[in-house]
Parts: sequence; C-alpha cells; structure tokens
Amino acid sequence: MTNPSNPVDDNTFTRPLIRALRQHVEVFAASMAGAKASSGRLAEVRPAAVAWVYCTVLVAWAEDHHLIDPFLRTITPELRREVLDRAGGPRGWVAAAINRLAAAHPATRCLLDGRYSALHDHTPTDDACLDLIHWWADEAPPLAYEATSGPLSISGWLAGDILQHLRDPRPHGGGGGNAQTPWWIADGILDLTLLPAAAEFTGQTLHTVDPTCGTGHFLVRMIDFLWEWYTTGGLAARQMKVKGITGGPVYPPAEAIRRILAGVHGCEIDPLTASVARLRCVVTIGELMHRSSLIPVLRLDRIPPIRPRIAVGDSLLAGRISRQEHARLHPGLAAIANLGHDHEPAPPVVVVTAPQQPDLFGAAS
Repeated sequence: MTNPSNPVDDNTFTRPLIRALRQHVEVFAASMAGAKASSGRLAEVRPAAVAWVYCTVLVAWAEDHHLIDPFLRTITPELRREVLDRAGGPRGWVAAAINRLAAAHPATRCLLDGRYSALHDHTPTDDACLDLIHWWADEAPPLAYEATSGPLSISGWLAGDILQHLRDPRPHGGGGGNAQTPWWIADGILDLTLLPAAAEFTGQTLHTVDPTCGTGHFLVRMIDFLWEWYTTGGLAARQMKVKGITGGPVYPPAEAIRRILAGVHGCEIDPLTASVARLRCVVTIGELMHRSSLIPVLRLDRIPPIRPRIAVGDSLLAGRISRQEHARLHPGLAAIANLGHDHEPAPPVVVVTAPQQPDLFGAAS
C-alpha cells in the first residue's frame, strides 16, 4: 500500500534523490580511498563517506525547515567561489555546515561524536565536496514538502529512510522500496496497541518502547498519537478498523509534552542511527511546542535542551548479562553515554586538513 498524498511514498520523488546521494557516497569513498584503490579499501572507507554525505542530508533537512541558518541551500553561484575560499575550500564549507548543525542543540552533539559515526575516520577531497555543494545548491529537491496524510516533512521521515539506503553497498541496493517501516504500518500497529493501552490506563502516563527503534519512525508516530490523546482526551484509529477512544483527561500542552517525554522510550544498536532518532524526536516535540505557543519560533537553538529517552545498546541483551559482559561483547557501545547518566563531553567538531584556516572548525562549533 502506498499513498501518493505523502511524498515519502512517491518513488518518482524518492528514487532520484536516493540515487543521486548514493552517487555522491561513491565519489566520496573513491576520494578517500585514493587512486586505484582495491575493493577492500573502498569498503573500509565507505562508512566515513556515508557519514559525510548523510550529515549533509540532515543539514539540508534542517535548513529547509528553518531549524538552522542556511549553509548549503542559499549559496549562489556568484558568491560560491568567494565564500568557499573564505571557508577554507569546499571541504571546509561542508565541515562547517555539519558543525553548525551539531552545535545547535544538545541532541545534535552526538552526530559528530567519534563513538557514533565514522565521520572522523577519513577525509574527502575538495573536488568531491564541491560536487556535493553544487548539487545541494542547484539540483537537489527540497526536503520540506506538503503532505496531506501521514507524517509531516518536519518529522524527518524521508531523512530517516535515506540513511539505510546510503549504507546499502549493493550497486542497486536501497533504490526501491522502503528501508524501514512505512508510516501506515506504524500507524496500524499503534492503532492495535496504543489505543487499548490508553483505554485501560486512562489518566496515567503511557509508557511505550521500541526496542529496535532505527531512526525513530515508530517513536515520532508515538509522539503524534500521544499528543492527540493527552491534549484532546480522545484518540482515533488511523489505519485499522477499530473503535477510537474518548473520555480521557485533557492536559495543557506543557503537561502533555512532559508526559510524552517521560513515556516514549527507544533503543538502537547502531549509534549513528540512534542519534538521528534523537534529533527527529527533539524536532517533533519542538514542532508541537511551537504549534501550542510554548516556544515563539521553531529553531533547534530555541527548543529547550530536552533529551529523548533513546539508548544506544543491544536490546536483546538488556537485563540478561552483566555490564562487564556487555562491554566485552560491544566495547564500542559500552563507551557511549546514554540518557545523560554518564559524563558527556563538549560537542566535538569535524577536523579536516585546512592549513589556511586552522581555526575554522572550532569557530563553526
């Protein structure tokens, strides 16, 4: 089932976008691997290429929704050479754009954390970055779009799907159907689970968990369902032929947000994927706060420093093994701070070789 009333379901929109981004990943990987690189070397650098290109997807999505100041989208051909030279070249400009997003909110800091992605592992060439800059400024479609059903573009649904498409190393992988759960399936499952829970536990904070949350598809739909329930006292079925519920208490927006943050939980074994889920949930909450006049403008730096309860870890092992055994099996995951319980460092920056602008990336953060 697809619904052309939402562009995320329109292959004529998504396929060319994904195809172009995958081509940029291959160009970045080739530039990182060096001339005449072996297939093994290309596979080694590919995670870093994906991280660089995908972070620009998040930047463009944030820019298109005015969540951050423009970096990739509004640079005109006339200003491009001057601006790029001032930024330390194309690579410096892309790095500065990513750093700008990472510095905008506590939820985005982990995007540049070396424990979360391979962004720091390899550096692309200026030529590869310049091609990507030109594409975003001149050719790429807007990631803000109208949707008459399903998730709004501000939810980051398409951006969430793109990550898995780019990670697929197959020549034609990821260019077709959905990489994750389609929204109408998520809504149908929530119809069958969340509605009965709301009816049974009326007046209580509903606790939900997605143990393999990916980039947050179920989580952002849970937030949308729970907002309706807490602010209207009713919840209608969206996909399944089941009876809606009414008669719940109606809470003011601030209390509804508090209950949502307290009750929505996720876990994801891949750190970069989890960081995208955190970002999407923060923006989804921010949009609800802006809609209800809790914040005056919807920008990442104006959303309060909320921390969605999304842990990086192996949910299959949770509660079954000791912390020490978990660290032995997943040393990379064991080093990651979750839910603010451990010390979290200041936001890192992308460091690239740009002798002419040694302070650029610190300033961009």
